[in-house]
Amino acid sequence: MPFDSLVLKNIAMSRSDMTGRLAGLHDIVRARHPAVNRIALVLYEPAKDLLRTFASSSDDGQPLRHYEVHLAAVPSLRTLAAEHIPRVIDNMDLALSEPSLHSLWLKSQSYQSSYTVPVYAGNRLSAFLFFDSRQPGAFTPDITTDLDVIADILAQLYVLRMAAVNTLVGAVDVAKGLARMRDVETGAHLERMAGYSRLIAVALADSLGLSDEFIEYLHLFAPLHDIGKVGIPDRILLKPGKLDDEERRCMQQHVPVGVQLARNIVSDLGIDNDLAASVMLNVVAHHHERGDGSGYPQGLMLDDIPIEARIVAVADVYDAISSTRPYKRAWSEAECVAELRREAALHRLDARCVEALIAAEADRTRIRQELSDGDDLPATLAASG
Repeated sequence: MPFDSLVLKNIAMSRSDMTGRLAGLHDIVRARHPAVNRIALVLYEPAKDLLRTFASSSDDGQPLRHYEVHLAAVPSLRTLAAEHIPRVIDNMDLALSEPSLHSLWLKSQSYQSSYTVPVYAGNRLSAFLFFDSRQPGAFTPDITTDLDVIADILAQLYVLRMAAVNTLVGAVDVAKGLARMRDVETGAHLERMAGYSRLIAVALADSLGLSDEFIEYLHLFAPLHDIGKVGIPDRILLKPGKLDDEERRCMQQHVPVGVQLARNIVSDLGIDNDLAASVMLNVVAHHHERGDGSGYPQGLMLDDIPIEARIVAVADVYDAISSTRPYKRAWSEAECVAELRREAALHRLDARCVEALIAAEADRTRIRQELSDGDDLPATLAASG
């Protein structure tokens, strides 16, 4: 008896994130086909030709995480994508003569056979679904027929999820663009912040239990932290000098303005209880909180600040002090590191986030160079570039 796709879809939709939805469907698959030990969803970013781990479920709880590779570097998957066909591998040792890091990891976990299904949004490749087994020849035609039902449901959920996320990003992109035109912060600042936020999140993922899905949303929504600035008058937003107390209170209103804007968009899209919406709202609402209670708007202590907001706060402070502004020079790396550690020692910034960013020196430098505003690199970096 085939799976009832409507029942399965309703079960999956009860979860708030793709990781939970995939895990719920995997439980159902294993009840009928115990040999299916793992299901994984890997997203495709066409602008960079990049495959990146996104969500997975395995019976041993050992996921492949934080892995990315260019599709061009994996000819077998490139062929599947071009031909719009799934693939069965009955014996990985025989079939993968030139293994990738991904296939080497699969072998190290004793997986021996697999079923791979490309996922499309229209005619554009959007992701790959991997079904893996520790038994050779596990994916018989009867099993793949069942798995095609699961693959179709997961593909629909993923495409709908990413469409909602992209709509969310697009909807606030107008606000972000307006804020960028009216503020001293550049587009490169927002991109650098997103890059620094990803570095921190990946470094802390294992210790804090951050999923690849969470990291992806954090990277997408970090640049939206100040969208509420569209509601701040130009006389305050663009004032070249120091703000007085009344002006500062007005400027701080960009947080509740941004939260209301974000909530309206999330509600209109019907994704109020979704992980993506939660990450975005927490970034917008709490990125100005400081761990000693001196931040705003709620004066939260460190442990009460959502981790995504703590990450974005460190990324934002680092980019602010390492970049040139009309009123300041770009600080040297040594000065930036000292200031971040000083703020962490005062419990204003999360010390784990600070140290994670400092430790990622090579990647941090690469982001600063690739996304430079042109005049904000200190001499030590400019000379090396």
